[in-house]
Amino acid sequence: MIGVGTDIVAVARIARLLERYDQRFTQRVFRPDEMALADRRGPRRAATLAARWAAKEAFLKALGRPTAGIAARDIEVLRDSVGRPSLLLHGTAEAALAAVGGHEAHLSLSHEETFAIAVVIVI
Repeated sequence: MIGVGTDIVAVARIARLLERYDQRFTQRVFRPDEMALADRRGPRRAATLAARWAAKEAFLKALGRPTAGIAARDIEVLRDSVGRPSLLLHGTAEAALAAVGGHEAHLSLSHEETFAIAVVIVI
């Protein structure tokens, strides 16, 4: 099974969600390590979270099946020691990958002032 998903997110959209709902939004969508990285980014916090939101959406699209019931928090975006992003799947996301016969998910992220984009390839 090979699946490809991509998503683009306006950084301003995430900034508005943070202004309006902050912890209620972030606790529902992001895991502690994702938040720790974003909080260290200061003024780039919204762009960092927008890229992670795009990665979660791109993963769901790469599955190529209905995704209801997969928790956003079960899709974690990490960085290795040189900054390369990767996905760590938990619970419902891990089960969904297995259900489509997938074994791993590869991630590419990019963001700038206005937009964040993610591409996920599921193998």
